[in-house]
Amino acid sequence: MIRNFLSVAILTLALSVSAHAADLSAWSPQPEDHPTSLALQNFLLQVKDIDGHHDPKILPISAAGDQNKLIHSLQNDDINVAVLTASTVTKLVPKAKVLQLPFLFRDAKQMFAQLDGQVGKEIEAGMAAKGLIVLGWYDGGTRSLYLRNKPPSSLSELSGLKLRIPNRFDVKQMVTALGGQPEVLAYDSVPGALDSGSIDGAENDMLSYEADQHYKHARYFVQSNHSVQFEALVVSAALWNRLSDAGRKSMQDAGRASALNDRDMWNRRLLAARTRLEKDGVKFIDLRDNTVFFSRVSESYKPYMENPKTSDLLLRLMTARG
Repeated sequence: MIRNFLSVAILTLALSVSAHAADLSAWSPQPEDHPTSLALQNFLLQVKDIDGHHDPKILPISAAGDQNKLIHSLQNDDINVAVLTASTVTKLVPKAKVLQLPFLFRDAKQMFAQLDGQVGKEIEAGMAAKGLIVLGWYDGGTRSLYLRNKPPSSLSELSGLKLRIPNRFDVKQMVTALGGQPEVLAYDSVPGALDSGSIDGAENDMLSYEADQHYKHARYFVQSNHSVQFEALVVSAALWNRLSDAGRKSMQDAGRASALNDRDMWNRRLLAARTRLEKDGVKFIDLRDNTVFFSRVSESYKPYMENPKTSDLLLRLMTARG
């Protein structure tokens, strides 16, 4: 599974600050060949000489996947650089949960138009107040549905279909709203459950669908884009405060470049994955308009619309959505 938070990549980079050698440690939630980790490695190479930093040395070190410990380590400057998943960002800045609502964005391009603008600045300010400086927004993958049998003629009617979900209330709520039956199931049990017919489908991003070979068990990929996810490249405030003004500018530039690099890698991999999957017989159902899906899950928007801390942000995002 590509998104495996228990399998972390830890990188250690040697640097010199005020003529004293120190370690700059960086954390990624993804395997080393994933776009997230590759973009992070490239970022570290770009910043290795900022304010007298030495050439990097990549060393494996241990770290827990628990997000509470990770946040604490970043705030204490034990880990200086990290890529945080959306769930970790929303733990620090609760109003960012709005961005995880189903069918809010049609695709990653629409999401990044917001994160690279005023919405992103607001979340970045909230992160800075918690001791973390956001340098760029990475692609966290766009999740869709995949089914073992041909989908119903009306994709708005998923009534009766048993769909595997992770143990998350928001995903359960979404599947139920679409008329499906959510089935919480361990990820490694999905292929067998598809083959036996105990589930009709599941949901995940296309790279996971391909890499974990779920396409061999579910040949119909419904491009629902129900969850467009992000990640955040951050550095600790302690590291940031050690940098000169010129050093901060250079690190910001490297962060923005790294984010664009990550997105480009995602796009190229998705295009290549789709080409390979189509050659292998996977049938893609592209949803040009998910308005019907959006209307069916509108109930999940209600708590955020009624909350004065999130209503303004949600209204702005829905207006921008068109």
